[in-house]
Amino acid sequence: MKFSIKKKIIEPIIDFIYSYIDTADTSPSGKSIGIEINSDSLKLIVNNTSFGVKKELEIDETNIMLERNGRTIINASILKNIIKKFDRIITFELVGETVVIYEGSTKFEIATIDDQRFFMIDFNEANNRFEAESKKLEKIINDVSVSTATNTDKINSTIYKCVNIKTENDNSIRFVATDSYRMSTEIMKTNKKIDINVVIEAKSLKKLITKETPKKIFVFFNDSKLGISYKETIIQLNLTNLNYLDTSKLFDFEIKNVIYIDKNELLKIINKAVFMVNEKARRLEFKFSQEGIKLNFEIPEIGSSQAYTNNYLLEGPDFEMDIDFNFLKDALSVLENDKIKINISARYDRLLFISEKDPENKQLITPLRRY
Repeated sequence: MKFSIKKKIIEPIIDFIYSYIDTADTSPSGKSIGIEINSDSLKLIVNNTSFGVKKELEIDETNIMLERNGRTIINASILKNIIKKFDRIITFELVGETVVIYEGSTKFEIATIDDQRFFMIDFNEANNRFEAESKKLEKIINDVSVSTATNTDKINSTIYKCVNIKTENDNSIRFVATDSYRMSTEIMKTNKKIDINVVIEAKSLKKLITKETPKKIFVFFNDSKLGISYKETIIQLNLTNLNYLDTSKLFDFEIKNVIYIDKNELLKIINKAVFMVNEKARRLEFKFSQEGIKLNFEIPEIGSSQAYTNNYLLEGPDFEMDIDFNFLKDALSVLENDKIKINISARYDRLLFISEKDPENKQLITPLRRY
């Protein structure tokens, strides 16, 4: 293998695919970038337990000059750092088990990684393929991911760190996530009938759309992967083998109270009441009445506070409830800046938040138990 390429072409591509490298991967090839070139194209590839990523550039003999076909695997971190040390045109030459990377008198000799299975990754787009708007997809992923457990949470079950993407009807699919204390769901319309039911870790799904992603993309999936494709680029995620929870009935319940309030008004009184962020003190006491909302917040041995607003509407009887203010602020953060409707269940065990501007985005929170 021997080819030369302009630094301004390869550097942003290396930076892009490096973001999909898992530095904690136990396999050396999982922390590496594959380079494959022939007379048609140059491919730069990531293949690890979470992602498969491919950038493919046409050989034009202007930006990329080919001398010999070939392929190799190089540690991603080393390659990323080396590329930045060159100026204009970089030459890659495979000599035995070493890649020589040079420009003029600047030269590096880097050991390659041997993995016969690395280039066996399947980048063929599945038959299940549809067009989507990237910004809409990104918004939905972010909206539902707020209800997934993070690595810092005490919830160990992987299912609570995942998003379920499932057929809703002929021309829409539903995204759902829950960490068992809260739940988020939103629907995405599709341009054709899609039969899908997959489970993906949210932290990987959130990396699917990037700043470079164009407005229109293709989404594809099969039994083992889900991905997107656009010019010169394929990004695919490995699916989990988990069966997701049946959440179909959790958003349907008998309503006892309905609250109408501006999102920013609710955030304002929450921020007034919470005078200190403490992981062990996230309980915010709400007292709802026809006169207004009264908030009480207390951190034992430190202090307490109150906040109040009457700028809202309550349908139904007065009631009290304690809510985790972090969960509440997370839910509000992904709703539109507008009037929101909060449906309270008859058993006072669920709060459903819906924005008037975007009713497909639904955020469900369970209140804290009182002792």
